[in-house]
Amino acid sequence: MELVRVGKIIKPHGVRGEVAFFLTSDDPGRRLKKGAPLFDGDGNEYRVRGARQASTQTLLSLSGVDSMEKAEALRGKDLFAEAGESDENGIYFKDLPGLKVELEGGQEVGTVSGVLETPQLLLEVDRSGSKCLIPWTKDFVKSVDLKGGRIIMSLPDGLLSACSY
Repeated sequence: MELVRVGKIIKPHGVRGEVAFFLTSDDPGRRLKKGAPLFDGDGNEYRVRGARQASTQTLLSLSGVDSMEKAEALRGKDLFAEAGESDENGIYFKDLPGLKVELEGGQEVGTVSGVLETPQLLLEVDRSGSKCLIPWTKDFVKSVDLKGGRIIMSLPDGLLSACSY
């Protein structure tokens, strides 16, 4: 079974086992629907009992987690879901490192060296020793050719000149 990361448990919320959850999935409606299975890194399975948005965070209730103590034991754990046939529009983010990034006109930008799962997913691109963070958005990503080993992007003027950390 192939798994994809859905997010990370931040901390307990309240006394009934609810947790604050840092969501990294592109499809929370599917991943966090009632009854959906989630797995921790140890292979333990949980079922979503409920998910709600509270201010700037997602609050999650999981089967078998009904006390603050049980929620505390999950602090910092990543949760995963079954990938199914495809995820993230048919692209697994784990497959992106190593791909060449090119502009629509054919100019090579660099090579993906990592994927940062923040609220805005970012590609870390190695540009001959310097690094560049490029947002993974439908406006920038025009196509992904896994077999050809490249991502074609359309980037705004000035983005690449700001990359040199």
